[in-house]
Amino acid sequence: MSSIVDRVNETLGPRYADLSVPQFALVVVSLALLVVVAPALTAVGLMSGTLLRTLALANIFAIFAMAWDIQSGYTGYISFGHAVLSGAAAYSAALLITHVVPDINPWLLFPVAVLMALVVGLILAATTIRLSGPYFSLITLVAGLLFYRSTRTFSQWTQGEQGLLIGRLPVLPPFDGIFSAFDAEWRFIITVVPMLLIAAALLVISRSNVGTVLVAIRENEAAVESAGIDTNKFKVWSFVLSSIPMGIGGFLLAFFDGSVNPTDIVLLDRSVEFIAMAVIGGMGSILGPLAGAFLFVGLRDAILPAFLGGTERWLALWVIILVVIVLARDGLFRKLWHRLDDEGDAE
Repeated sequence: MSSIVDRVNETLGPRYADLSVPQFALVVVSLALLVVVAPALTAVGLMSGTLLRTLALANIFAIFAMAWDIQSGYTGYISFGHAVLSGAAAYSAALLITHVVPDINPWLLFPVAVLMALVVGLILAATTIRLSGPYFSLITLVAGLLFYRSTRTFSQWTQGEQGLLIGRLPVLPPFDGIFSAFDAEWRFIITVVPMLLIAAALLVISRSNVGTVLVAIRENEAAVESAGIDTNKFKVWSFVLSSIPMGIGGFLLAFFDGSVNPTDIVLLDRSVEFIAMAVIGGMGSILGPLAGAFLFVGLRDAILPAFLGGTERWLALWVIILVVIVLARDGLFRKLWHRLDDEGDAE
């Protein structure tokens, strides 16, 4: 296998970093389980559609976690209001399809939703560009609270807590003869593909000069400025890089169950969950938040509900998150990843 890994490193190493043999095996096995094994088992009835639905939802939250990470994990500017970005995408699509163009194919609203997330992200960047530390975090927190309250204030348009019913994304060719919009397999396909593409893109960006500057801002912003680099420009870029995938995830989440409501989309809890996913996986690594999202959603929606009720499940979930944060401050996935790298070097 080492020869295969060497060829992969020669081809992809400059963009994605060199892998040890154990790391390569982990990536291949994880992709195979997610992309091939899980859908195949569901298709033949050996795995429930409910579990595949959970994996599809984990794909969306992985997008959110990676998007948060490229902005906050890399720059050190911790945002508590990232749900505003996904909410802008979700609500723009929902409002258009409810009040303006009810007969439109929802897929045509995809670029509009992503654009709205980008616009809101740029507004948030302009508002916080000269702030740092708790002041930056407080502004993002207030932005999230304002968005949430606005959905209730303008309830004649948003239907308040009840939310908007918009239906699910229609099946596209060549899958229209195989699946329906209600099939777990279809929802998995339309979430896993963008998740993997976003992961690949953000990994390349994180290893580029842009990613290097973002990390340098986190480590010592004053030193970066003294080197003649405009840190404000790169902080704006971090919002751009974060807003686009947040918009994609927000659009997918809006049509995942066919409804948009403030509790599921823009409640402060959503932003905190994004942070928790990134932290337990490993901030500032892209792949860490991706893995953290699957762990978080798997615990929340599949593992803990099998043993505990609603209130107990949430209590147990956050106790587990707290324990992970205390015992693995750099993240579980990052710790595992470095351990596999050490084992590869030992060989």
